[in-house]
Amino acid sequence: MLLQDFFKIINADIADNEALVEVELNPQHAIFQGHFPGHPITPGVCVTQMAVDLFSHIQRQEYALTKAKSVKFIHIIKPEENLRVHYQLNWEQVAEQQYQIKALVYHEDTTFAKINILLTPNLLTF
Repeated sequence: MLLQDFFKIINADIADNEALVEVELNPQHAIFQGHFPGHPITPGVCVTQMAVDLFSHIQRQEYALTKAKSVKFIHIIKPEENLRVHYQLNWEQVAEQQYQIKALVYHEDTTFAKINILLTPNLLTF
């Protein structure tokens, strides 16, 4: 999970099967030091994992990505320019303990990503 370390929730408006969440990135996180030194950008895998983490937080249960149906990265998220971004999440249960999540990641007029993924409860324990 990246929540509370890589990013934190600033504001969340949650309804039945949708949420609008404003998050703030941690520009000091080690991921940004390596991706890329002097010109940090948010890795696409992190943008996707943040959607998983937000849904897990909303449901109060840890979920894991089981299938990426469609993931489109439209603009790069640079923490020095876009410290805060919004996630618009919509979800529906498509099978027993399986949810389809559609996420739009944006800030003002800029869309960063459109994500359509399937999640199931994370049953791994260590």
